[in-house]
Amino acid sequence: MNDDITSLIGLKSTDVLTCTQVTKNDVWYFYVTLVNHGARCQDCGTFSTKIKEYRKKEIDHAVLLNKKAKIIYNARRFTCPNCGKTFFEENPFTDPGDFTSQATIKNVLILLKEYNQTFASVARQVNLSKTEVMHIFDEHVQVKRKPLDESICLDEFYFSRKAKKKFALMILSFSHGNIIDILPSREKHSLHSYFHDIPIEERNLVRYVSIDMYDTYRDICRTMFPNALICVDSFHVMKWVSKALDDVRIRILHKYEDSKSSDEYYLLKYQKELLYMDIVADSYHKPKYNHHFRYEVTDLRKREMLLNIDPQLNKAFLLKDGYQLFNQMTDSRDTLSEYLESLIDDFMLSNIPEFMSVSLTLKKWKEEILNSFTCVHKKLPHNKTDMIKVSNGPIEGRNKYIKIILRLANGYKNFKRFRNRAMYVLNKKETYSEEILSNIIIQHETKKET
Repeated sequence: MNDDITSLIGLKSTDVLTCTQVTKNDVWYFYVTLVNHGARCQDCGTFSTKIKEYRKKEIDHAVLLNKKAKIIYNARRFTCPNCGKTFFEENPFTDPGDFTSQATIKNVLILLKEYNQTFASVARQVNLSKTEVMHIFDEHVQVKRKPLDESICLDEFYFSRKAKKKFALMILSFSHGNIIDILPSREKHSLHSYFHDIPIEERNLVRYVSIDMYDTYRDICRTMFPNALICVDSFHVMKWVSKALDDVRIRILHKYEDSKSSDEYYLLKYQKELLYMDIVADSYHKPKYNHHFRYEVTDLRKREMLLNIDPQLNKAFLLKDGYQLFNQMTDSRDTLSEYLESLIDDFMLSNIPEFMSVSLTLKKWKEEILNSFTCVHKKLPHNKTDMIKVSNGPIEGRNKYIKIILRLANGYKNFKRFRNRAMYVLNKKETYSEEILSNIIIQHETKKET
């Protein structure tokens, strides 16, 4: 007997009586009969080796990816010498009533651990239907909520325009980077109900929560995490300030729309990135030929020309730089508070409408902004830890992969299935269940949406 053939179907040669492999129409067929080890009657427990008949069973088997294969299994049916009942020998390929081999199921679940795989792409590789692959996933991957951590992040992401709730919410452990849970809605009553169901003893363990400037998150955190310091993600605040600068640029750009060949229009329209670039000695100060000006010019000089177009643009740029400098400070809270108060006043006194609006936002979120300068322990690669400012940086990284998963799949109709897939993929230590789990809730959601 060929040991290579038996190993391909996941059996030892000592357990196989006969095994032959035939290829027909580009499909591999394995004809298998096992050694008679006998079995116990399921009714009375009497051991029997008395064969009543053989039954052929056809089993899908992903022996090699992208290669269709089937096992034609001669299953023995025994007769019990005690009670006369009949029963089949133990099937090493599938679970009772299933027609897909355990090896195929394992391959499906391993492939679905990769974020760039979809149910359809995996189905093509293992030669199953997309529906069968989803059914396997639903039966073996049902991720439970993880315990709340000392420091957590909350952030929404766009789920689907067809869903009842367009935005979903991710809860992430800042310290360890694991997704704690993904919720189908960011609405206040939904979040209140969800967190209220978590024991108060667990919620009291949360010491730091990082959020963006969404009032609902702050209200929920104050209610549900009484011991937590609420921190506004510095990246989101910087986005608001940068957007204000860009709005000033666009407002000034409109003045030059009738002279699109002018230097002013060119700089405001096509050189806006100079307002946000860091000055790097080698690239920023190196002259390069510019097709508009028709001579060599440095990025530094172009930025000077850009800022000289309008006093408000120059003032807005300095205000943006002032906040950027504040973001990098490591001083005491009192010093930070004084500096931020000064920035709020400067924004308001600038008489630039866009920055006056930001001034009101900064004032409204002042305490949470100052809280974001708190440093906590964060796990780093190679089992190292460091003291890092609380932010939504880790959750933004996960959101990037969430978008890829949704885009590759052309969206998900079933939120529970999406949640399980996202947490299965993005939590490195998340694994599948060897046992078949009930998927009634997941299947029910699909029928309800249909």
